[in-house]
Amino acid sequence: MRRILPLVFLFAFLALLLPRMMESMAQGDVYPDYSTLRSDPRGAKVLYESLRRATGNVSRNYEAWTSLDGGNAHYVLLGASPLVLKEEKDFESILRGGGVLLIALAPASSKANIRTEKLGFIHNVRGLDLRGEVWKCIIGDPDKCSLAERRAGKGTIRLLWSARPLSNGSLHENRDAGLVAKLFPKDRAIVFDESHLGVEESGGVGVLLRRYRLMPAVAMLLVVALLFVWRNSTPMTPEKEPVTAAMAPQPAASLRTLLSQNVPGPKLLETMVEEWKRARHLLPVWHAGRTEEVEQTLATAKTRKDIRQGYADLRAALRPRRGNTA
Repeated sequence: MRRILPLVFLFAFLALLLPRMMESMAQGDVYPDYSTLRSDPRGAKVLYESLRRATGNVSRNYEAWTSLDGGNAHYVLLGASPLVLKEEKDFESILRGGGVLLIALAPASSKANIRTEKLGFIHNVRGLDLRGEVWKCIIGDPDKCSLAERRAGKGTIRLLWSARPLSNGSLHENRDAGLVAKLFPKDRAIVFDESHLGVEESGGVGVLLRRYRLMPAVAMLLVVALLFVWRNSTPMTPEKEPVTAAMAPQPAASLRTLLSQNVPGPKLLETMVEEWKRARHLLPVWHAGRTEEVEQTLATAKTRKDIRQGYADLRAALRPRRGNTA
């Protein structure tokens, strides 16, 4: 039982873990919101696959986007924070070839508006409130703009107030084909960035555990291992008392118990004589001449009804005498 129990824990652990892992990997919900690797309503895989079939020139990037040379490509950041625009030098390498950087912002929260006045706009739940002449509104009004753009060197930065219209759920329920056509031209290569969401190519075990959300599973495995070690070091049942010489079974007591259970008391001496007769051919030769004497002793013992004295008389009748040979 002690050997089987760890296997039972292991199979139970795998039975609970593997279905969750397979389901998560199939749905892609191990990835962040607005990732093009995620196929549930909160991801953007539908948009990626649609553009890939339509243009054939769509790819993903898993490297640090601030160090890439985007060339003339259409570079896309879905679900990004407005704060990525704080350092303009971060996207100079992408735009130096005349490319376009599309930043679809993560939906704003009514409880916490990010202070972005220095960037030329305020991001709120209604849209983009443009300030000054830095940004040009493409869709909507300057105080409630859905899409704005500005020049940055040789390239262009486009700012979409929310990435929600590009998610799988929105494209399924309320697809805005005009918005998609305006955001993604067919004459440019389109690169969806995953690195800003934390999805990067890395072989580290810790990164993989976080990506596939296996930290709870590792914690469960650690608990099972600790229970296994504790169970093998501390017995669950009380320790047995050591067997002493006084507790050990005695041969005489065992023989007495065996005879009392199988031979009635009045038949004990008679049974002994019958067994002696049956084994005479194995005994010394002088036993053969004692048969009549043994039978007389047995008859006398029966009349006395004293088993102990009868046993002593039988032993005396079979005792070797002078002149007997073995």
